[in-house]
Amino acid sequence: MLHTVGFTNSDSYKCLENLKKGAVDLCLTYCGWEKCDPGHRFGPNKRISHVLHIVESGSGVFEMDGHQYHLTGGEAFLIPSSVEAWYEADMDNPWTYRWVGFEGMTAEEVIHVSGFSRENPVRRIHCIENAAKYIDAMVRTNKLVFENELKRNGLLMLLFSDLITDNRDACLREGKLLPSHRYPNSVYVEHAVDYIAANFDKRLKINELADRIGVNRSYLTSSFKKSLGCSPQEYLMNLRIEKAKSLLKNGDIQVSEVAARVGYGDPLAFSKVFKARTGRSPREYKEEKRRLVVNGKKGDYMESES
Repeated sequence: MLHTVGFTNSDSYKCLENLKKGAVDLCLTYCGWEKCDPGHRFGPNKRISHVLHIVESGSGVFEMDGHQYHLTGGEAFLIPSSVEAWYEADMDNPWTYRWVGFEGMTAEEVIHVSGFSRENPVRRIHCIENAAKYIDAMVRTNKLVFENELKRNGLLMLLFSDLITDNRDACLREGKLLPSHRYPNSVYVEHAVDYIAANFDKRLKINELADRIGVNRSYLTSSFKKSLGCSPQEYLMNLRIEKAKSLLKNGDIQVSEVAARVGYGDPLAFSKVFKARTGRSPREYKEEKRRLVVNGKKGDYMESES
């Protein structure tokens, strides 16, 4: 069956639509630009994809869920998938806008961190020029070749990257809570484990570690327990003890130096922790003789000390 992609190119209306949907986290389904006639209206209608309109100039009205919004240049409005809405250009100062339709597994989260929701579908944006540049480039990339599909989706991601940055800047200016993106637990744990491995010999606080990777301490602790069966503090302590064991057995260094090398500024505190974990003091562990059992023949062993 032939899949038809539509491309319209006129002085007042440019649109690339019915694009093939890719199996990606975020993909473009249509995009366009229109300089609307006075009173031009679309809807009420429901869209299969999410659609974002960015008003370049002029004004108009947008209605969704029984709420009307009057928009002017520099504002954007989001219509979620399968939600009925309509919008209409002003009679005296009709708007010019650009739009993108998009889908994908991360689409709803992208909408959220960009500052839009069904309850708050309109906001002013400060990246109009970049948004126009990206959408115009999408429309121009209309030949049906694979590299253009990648290019259009790349431009879509650049567009939302700018919108996310713009929203975070606005939240900081207005003192609002920043929207957050949550990675899977394992991602935070992997970053924390890598950081601990590189810094176990330094003064390391779990609160600072959590701040560094962008989560709070309680979330990091619960993630560690789910993934590794222990808290980050326990993981750090276990790593330090194992490193200390290796130094004590394989190096001719003082206990105080071992303590310093595994992140303890106080040798006495290190000794207490080490004994609590191993049942022996660092000195006892260091001086303990190891036995090697030598097998001469089956069932015949000699013991030698090392």
